[in-house]
Amino acid sequence: MQTNKILVCDRGGAPHHWVTWQDGVVLKYKDLLSYEMGDPSVFHGGVSRMTGLQSTVDVGQILFLRETLKYDARIPPLTNQNLFARDLNICGYCGRHFSEAKLSRDHIHPTSTGGLNTWTNTVTACKPCNHMKADLPIGKARDEDGDLMQLLYVPYVPSHAERLILQTRNVLFDQMEYLKQFLPKHSRILQKNAILGLPEAVVPVTEEAQVKKHFYTGKELSAMKHASEIANSKAKRSK
Repeated sequence: MQTNKILVCDRGGAPHHWVTWQDGVVLKYKDLLSYEMGDPSVFHGGVSRMTGLQSTVDVGQILFLRETLKYDARIPPLTNQNLFARDLNICGYCGRHFSEAKLSRDHIHPTSTGGLNTWTNTVTACKPCNHMKADLPIGKARDEDGDLMQLLYVPYVPSHAERLILQTRNVLFDQMEYLKQFLPKHSRILQKNAILGLPEAVVPVTEEAQVKKHFYTGKELSAMKHASEIANSKAKRSK
């Protein structure tokens, strides 16, 4: 059964909202679409008593309405899940990738001293880094080696297209490629060096700064070296 959402855009091509496949079928049967994009999915209906044939309808991944809709400029709600998704599960201080269970929300300007709980004042932080920063602002907090903690990337308010991407985890390839056209250049979804789904022993490096080596444990360094040796061995065999 089809479980992926269908992206609905208005007449001008602006992405608007997600609908279920059932809603997509209704839009098509009511002749409310101007055109469709993406590999279509075929859905089966009832069997005709007269012909004995089963009805079918194919619906594309991206639907364009005949009307212009009021653009929904609301920003995504600031939840931990949305925040971690914006920051690609990468800690803003050590630059390492973590699972959601090991992440937390950090207020760059602490709420205890008047900081606001907004998109531009919050960043994803692993729990150890958040603990070290405590209620201190950037420029005063120090890591376990006594060095000043620095923010590796700039927080920002996600765009409407990012809001749509954050709303579902099952964005199809054609849908993602279309939505990318509406993402701002600073969107972390577009970062070429962003690496998702890596084990925590493998550390993605951001463009803004190199991750400090003292954040790696001996076990992690050993795992990284072993993974590198395996990758080099596979590369040599494939030549």
